[in-house]
Amino acid sequence: MGNFFVDPDITKAYTIHSDFYTLEKYWEESKEKIFACTWQFTGDTDDLRIAGQLLPQFMLPGFLDEPLLYVRDKSDAVHCLSNVCTHRGNLLIENACTAG
Repeated sequence: MGNFFVDPDITKAYTIHSDFYTLEKYWEESKEKIFACTWQFTGDTDDLRIAGQLLPQFMLPGFLDEPLLYVRDKSDAVHCLSNVCTHRGNLLIENACTAG
């Protein structure tokens, strides 16, 4: 157990032992090895319609709780940034708003 390797050859597939679904250690390990390094749907660009809009969200709330900040810039591009100050470690923005 603890091997998160998935063989691309489907003929080598096998059922995961039930411990994977019931033991806390695998739950915690799966956060980093499965969910933190894969694409996750976190929102819709319709929530950011105006240039300068800032939208704070958490990726997988109650699971990863990764603070994200979505921004629509002046050229109409949407960016996803960390919503944590690298100096103080605090959230940058707690509520949706518009910046200049």
